[in-house]
Parts: sequence; structure tokens; C-alpha cells
Amino acid sequence: MTHHTPHARVTRRAFLTTATAAGLALAAPALPAAGQTPARARPFRAALSVSPFTEAVLAKVSLTDGLRTARTAEAVQRLFVAHGATEVYARIATRRVAADNDAQHGLDRGLERARLARRLGLPFNPELGLWAVYGDIAYQPEPDFSDYPGITLPGPWTSLTIEQMLPILYRYGVTVAAKILATGATVRVWDLGNEIEFGMAGVAIRSLVTQTADWTYSPPDAVDPAIGQMDFATLFTMSEADRIAWLRAHLWPHVGRMLAATAAGIRTVQPGARFSSHTSTIGAASPNLSVAFWQAMRAAGYQASELGTSFYPTSNDYGDRLALFKDVTTTLSSTFGKPVFVAELGYPSSAMSAPYPWNSALPGYPISPQGEHDFVRDVVAWGAGDGPLSGVRPWAPDYCIGGWQPMSHFSSSGVAEPVIDAIAEGLLLA
Repeated sequence: MTHHTPHARVTRRAFLTTATAAGLALAAPALPAAGQTPARARPFRAALSVSPFTEAVLAKVSLTDGLRTARTAEAVQRLFVAHGATEVYARIATRRVAADNDAQHGLDRGLERARLARRLGLPFNPELGLWAVYGDIAYQPEPDFSDYPGITLPGPWTSLTIEQMLPILYRYGVTVAAKILATGATVRVWDLGNEIEFGMAGVAIRSLVTQTADWTYSPPDAVDPAIGQMDFATLFTMSEADRIAWLRAHLWPHVGRMLAATAAGIRTVQPGARFSSHTSTIGAASPNLSVAFWQAMRAAGYQASELGTSFYPTSNDYGDRLALFKDVTTTLSSTFGKPVFVAELGYPSSAMSAPYPWNSALPGYPISPQGEHDFVRDVVAWGAGDGPLSGVRPWAPDYCIGGWQPMSHFSSSGVAEPVIDAIAEGLLLA
């Protein structure tokens, strides 16, 4: 998920509803054959971090846990560290300045976050979205490299062949990695893309959003004309087996090659760099689709060290969502011998209103401050230690000024809610 612009949230909800109605994952299939067991005793990534919204929040309210009051981004991160945070995160668009409502995804802000991580002695976790401003499962716009004089395109991005795209993505990886590492920040994991099972970097199906104020979907016909002919509604009228077969034939090999090219560029600057990418809550409900996706990424040459997913269980009522999530993450970990990182995690503390009516509570976890806390604590307690998870990133924990407030870690007046300690408490129970 998402930066969560209003159009993206509406469509995300509709997307999950449609996918569920199509029978995406009403029962967990049998586990595939197990592979190598993941390494144990790894440090758990408590990725409680400032977000793309922090400055917009602080323009309206300060944040406090009762002992500390934060009025700057650095103070917010220090507050999170006091509650167990172990890294600083930034979502980074290809444009240097990439404002989207309350969010700022631009590279310039990402470099600010890198310098913040360096000052605090924390690892920096950049997510390179490979879009101009923003994209997620609902839409995946093409990148814009006009802010990089050393990167030139032979034509509009979606007119290019995949062979033309790959060296450009490689060069971008080289360029942006050099800029980030020049800040002195330590990067242990590079995230590539955002919810990418149905495409990325403009090589994507027609999903629920095909036009925004500054972007219109353009089919990547030079890559494969079948991609632009597919839309999400059609994809989800297929059986799961047929859906996976189509994605394997037409889309995933290109996604994997684009990820591999970007990673190769980064590795020229940081040899031994480690990578992660993540699929959406839809992937978190389907072991078969998730396993097939990561098999396709590996076959295309992209080796992720951590397999990522979003998980917003209240976004729809598709059966036993927590059991499915546990099945998916355990299946991925045992099949690939790698841990799973929850790149976006959220559970509301109060009812969410339109355009984000994600209020399908899990049994035992009421939509309340205590329910939110208990859910995060229990996911961490289950998945850490010898479990399949390498860490969790609560999504936008400081974004308490708008409709995302119930998913944040603060009240609308900026007072911390119980969930702020849930990761630390879960680790004690793991």
C-alpha cells in the first residue's frame, strides 16, 4: 500500500473487494514442498519510522508520548527510538521533489531522511518506488528521469522495449545509490517497488486507477501488448491457476528483470547490497500467488534477501485473514529459505471513514486502541524469534491528522496510543 491519496484508497478498497469476490483466497491451499530453513536468531527490524507525512503532521500538531514532545522530524524519530525503533525509512520517487497531497516522496526528502539516520546512528532503509511520484497495487506509473542529466531516454518510457529499459534502470540504480550513500548513511536493505505483483515502473496491467491529475495510463506495448490489454477485473474473473499462468507468461519476467537491473546498478556502488520488495494485501491472502511471484522473480535474476508484503487485515472480510497471512509467510519462508518482511502493517484503533472504510475486525481484535495494540503485539510475538518474519513496518505511524488517523500510533491531538509499544512488547513474548 500506499501513500494513500484519496483516489488510491477508494480503489484499493474496491480492488480488494473485487479480488475477494472472485475467490482469491477463501481457503489456504496445501503447502508447497519445503526448501532451505531460514537462518534463525536474526535481529528483528522494528521499522517504526518517520513517514512521508511527518512534516505535514508537524505543521498542525506536535506528537507526544507523555514524556517527550516532538516538534521536528528528528524528534519524532527519537521518540520512536525510545519505543524500540531500529531504523529510518524513506519512500523515494524518481523526481527530486514529488509532493502528493500530505506526502513528500521526492529524492531530496529521501536524502534528508538518510542524513537523519546517519545523525541518529540508525540504518537507513530506502524504498525506490520506480515511479515519478507515487504508485501502488492500484496503479503503477512510469518513472521520470528528467532530474538526472546523466540518464537519457530514446523515447517516452512506455514506448520502449524491455531491452531499452534495463540499462536505464541500471544507471538509475547507480546514480541514486551513490547519492544516498554519499550522505554517510548505512543501508542494510534496499527496497525496490511498492506492491508490485501486477506490475511496476509503468510495465503494469490496467489496474483500478488509469488516470490522475498528472498521469494517464499508457500501455507498454513494446514490452508485450498483452499487458495493456489486461485489466484487473478481467484478471480476477480467471481461476487462480489461470491468473498465475497469465502473469508468468506476460508480466512477471519483465518485473523481475527490471528489479534485477536496478539492483545490479546499486551493487556497483555497494557490493553485497541486500534487497527486498513487497506485494500487497492481496498477495498476503494467497500462498499460491505469492510463491509463484517470488519463483518468477528468482527465475528472472532478482534475488531478494527478504520477501515483503503489505498486511491490512481489516481492508476486507475474506475469511480467516490472520490464518491466511500466517500460512503465506510460513510458506514463503520455508519454500525460499528467506524471511518475510511486513513492509506495511496497519490495524485501526477506531472506525475508519470513507474513503478508507477498512473496518472488518478480526476475531479477538476489536477496532479499538487496545485491539490495535494487541494485534500488532501478537503478530510480532508469533513471527519474530524462530518465526518467519524479519521485521514489521507500521505504515505511517505519525500520520494522525486525516483519515489515516485510526491506523496511526497517535490520536488526532498527537497523543501516543498503546500501539506505540506493541512491537517491543511482542519481541519480549517471541
